[in-house]
Amino acid sequence: MHETGTPRRTALAGGRPSRPHGAVWCGALMAFLAIAIAACRQPAPVKPSAVGVKPPRVEPFNFQISSGADEYQIEGFFARARQPGRLPALLVLNGDKGNARQCINDTQGFTEMGLQVACISIPGYGHSSGPSRFVGPPSVDAARHALDLLAARADVDPARLAVWGMADGAVAAGLLMDSDARPRAVILQSGAYDMVKLWPEATMRMKLSILRQVWPSKRALKQRSVVDHLPRRLTCSVLILHGERDRKTPIIQAQQLALALTERGAQVETYYFPQGSHELGASVDRPLRDFLRDHLLAANAAPAATPGPG
Repeated sequence: MHETGTPRRTALAGGRPSRPHGAVWCGALMAFLAIAIAACRQPAPVKPSAVGVKPPRVEPFNFQISSGADEYQIEGFFARARQPGRLPALLVLNGDKGNARQCINDTQGFTEMGLQVACISIPGYGHSSGPSRFVGPPSVDAARHALDLLAARADVDPARLAVWGMADGAVAAGLLMDSDARPRAVILQSGAYDMVKLWPEATMRMKLSILRQVWPSKRALKQRSVVDHLPRRLTCSVLILHGERDRKTPIIQAQQLALALTERGAQVETYYFPQGSHELGASVDRPLRDFLRDHLLAANAAPAATPGPG
């Protein structure tokens, strides 16, 4: 599925006055018309979601993990929907600019849909302790423990969990999908999914960033490659969001992952943005909401199943 857009153009036209003092007369007429239009104009309609809707209740969602010999303090926040009962939950993995607090401040649209939402910053991002180790095991451990905490909550339905990862967070979400069958829906945005192929094509800036975090041996790159750990069978639903002008992680990374997931039985939807770069911003809102509505909130959404051995 592709989104295209055509810019709208507007033109301003004017004419010369037919009388020497026409400019004064024209100015008075325009002022009168402006006053008349302002008096008759109806107030702009208010979006229904802005009327009588309270912001979600936000609480801390911090925790600590051990990965190898290192310990990490993970920054997180949890936004509770207003609906009662055990609700589906969305875990957001921040691996880009910003932090978990900024992430949770943008979740009201999801809580209004009836989703519990948790945002965490993976190690090395936001206010979570580092180093990041170029995603790697610590980030996957943090994502898995966050999922454990969500599934154990009395207000969360553990059979209806989703994970949304952005940039390096998408790598962590993809690696979690490879090894954890609990997420029914997975959203991967602007990620790199085959590190071995990415390394030779990466920009010098990205290579220097990777070198500051981990030595890019073939073993280290394969350890962080989603495509190298896909199980033989996947039954989750996956939405891939990617900009066609993404120079940091070329779109071929998303296209190859989509093909590999489809071959393993996953329900895959792709949304490529022709003018999109690495940072997609609010342009992902509509496809993301539609995907969550169809694959997490819908009564007939298929439950996740345990994948076969890799």
